[in-house]
Amino acid sequence: MTDPLIDLSGASPLLIPPLPGERQHHRLSNGLRVALVHNPQAPVVTCALWYRAGTRDEGPQEGGAAHFLEHMMFKGSRRFGPGVVDRRTQAHGGTNNAFTSHEATAYYFSFARDRWPLALEIEADRMEALTLDPDETASERQVVLEEIAMYEGEPWDALEMKVQSELYGDHPYGKPVLGTRESLGTLGPEELRAFHRRHYRPGNAVLVVAGDLEAGHRYALERVEQTFGAIEAGAASAPFPQAAAPALGEWRRVERRRGETARLILAARVPGVLEGGDVRPSYAALQLASTVLSGGRASRLQRRLVDEGQLCSWVSSHLTEGAETATFSVSLEVLPGVSPARVEEELFAVLQELASGPPGERELERARRVQLADWVFANERIHQQAMTLGFDLILFQEDHGRRLTAASLASTPQALSAAMAEAVDPRSGGIIGWSLPES
Repeated sequence: MTDPLIDLSGASPLLIPPLPGERQHHRLSNGLRVALVHNPQAPVVTCALWYRAGTRDEGPQEGGAAHFLEHMMFKGSRRFGPGVVDRRTQAHGGTNNAFTSHEATAYYFSFARDRWPLALEIEADRMEALTLDPDETASERQVVLEEIAMYEGEPWDALEMKVQSELYGDHPYGKPVLGTRESLGTLGPEELRAFHRRHYRPGNAVLVVAGDLEAGHRYALERVEQTFGAIEAGAASAPFPQAAAPALGEWRRVERRRGETARLILAARVPGVLEGGDVRPSYAALQLASTVLSGGRASRLQRRLVDEGQLCSWVSSHLTEGAETATFSVSLEVLPGVSPARVEEELFAVLQELASGPPGERELERARRVQLADWVFANERIHQQAMTLGFDLILFQEDHGRRLTAASLASTPQALSAAMAEAVDPRSGGIIGWSLPES
């Protein structure tokens, strides 16, 4: 089923499809939210468990705890010892992985449709009885330290972390998800156990089971209740007070010397995606403006800086999805022999053009169709559908991504121009981060 979205000057209406499948929502007595989605498009099932626990939930002495704990969730629980999770997953022909962000941590498994309950057994056991062996903790700390060194040695990652730090200061968004060498040194089993106890509880989690539930929703719910129902709810904890992001009031420069290629990240803080619980119109418009700038080969930055200008090897713009505050950014890589100053001047010229005048309807229609295609392709597979639903439920509300896409596609040309003007307003400022050749 699809819903009409918008009519483009007599052309066929754009239709934005919902996530496929028959969906049911439940809440266990201990507070765990469960979304069951029967979608037989492929004989597989993805189980995704999301916790509302990320870098922004870390206390003053817990830098990197959320990410460190993500690692330790694979290092032993009461029923599944160190390395057993991966071995059992592979033996059953499945895949698993996890990630941590500033906002949340997610764990996911994909199995054939007759083997997915193993994922529930693993997740319930490490939610309730994570071991956090001291030797395993010390060993995994070295793995995280090596990960930090890898990020610091990679020009793009190092530049991004520096720009983010300058843009947000002591605000949680300015802190590295991996933590620092100093902060990791203070995190042992007891500190990680305290973080786990505060945040890894049923009432702070969302479980999505999506795919070919051949035995039906009822069977799936029974399996979830059998594995998670007896886990104690746990006590909710008050969030730590967050530092305010610093007022910039100007464009500030950050410069690094690394490698042989010039790289730029331009970043500015903008209001977040939500306003009074609904999608903020200016955010939705800025998302579509970002597509006008770098969505596809016909986009403005692609033409001006890459194809016609021959200044950069590639360029892209991006808008993060924070509820209260977000980051609009442009990243690019300069071709050898081209002056970085010339690239920066041309970039600001393109941004100011969109800020000072709305795009034409033909250009806007192309951007709308690119953005709609991105939504469809991003949710093509069952695994992607499960992750989208989990992200919506843990941070926003059901169908948030679809609502945001709809609001974005409905934005007017004038709204795009106004949103871009707000994003690049020099009175608000931002960070111009360069990674320049060592020579």
